[in-house]
Amino acid sequence: MDNNWKTATKADRAALYHVARAVADTTNLSVEAIMEQAFGHKLMVGTDYLSNFRSGAIGRPKAKLIHAWLAEHHAETAHAVDPKLFPKQHTDAWADYLEEHAIHGKLSIARFDTSMGLVQRKRSQPTPDEILKLGEEFCFHLDSDINGYAVAFQMYQGILHPLPLGLNHDPTTTISRGDQFLPLDETGQPDPLSEASDLGMHQFIIFVTDSASMLPTSKTPPNIGNDIAAHIIRVQVVP
Repeated sequence: MDNNWKTATKADRAALYHVARAVADTTNLSVEAIMEQAFGHKLMVGTDYLSNFRSGAIGRPKAKLIHAWLAEHHAETAHAVDPKLFPKQHTDAWADYLEEHAIHGKLSIARFDTSMGLVQRKRSQPTPDEILKLGEEFCFHLDSDINGYAVAFQMYQGILHPLPLGLNHDPTTTISRGDQFLPLDETGQPDPLSEASDLGMHQFIIFVTDSASMLPTSKTPPNIGNDIAAHIIRVQVVP
């Protein structure tokens, strides 16, 4: 199938169960635990999710979330079990680079206070990973070690999307050393972002370097030999 889960057949969804079962068999997770990770919450007591999933009767939106989670966390196993549902992605080089070089802890999510319009940073979190509600406004808080230039990307279901940080949808912006919010509007105030439709796990990556010519593009991963800081945060988007 083309992974359009809005039209997925029962056979497609049953095939997805077999992939989840295979992943569960090779990890310390159960299929139910995989579903909870994908949904971002505990399964409701009294609902036979497992039977529905096994038979292909699970809802299409839930199947989409499970597929996205498996593609994000167990792509190799999923591809080996069902290459039709989980084709190889061109982002393998990106995944390899981020596995080795990603910086965690200096990129976080800042929420907008709806009553005052001010950005509020969640300071009590032990890690920068976040959960956002669909449509919730946010921006990024970055603590950069260098002055220079930045470009951002959003990775979802194994596909990399540019995320413009500059004015007028310019892909790049300038970065100062230290704390800052991104992106900014024409007045220098934080410009809110939101995720309108895609539930599940998203990765946001901001690359910072002192030379704009070294910034990567969606088709060209960063050069390992270049001095680039790759800041990453994983965000679960829930209903």
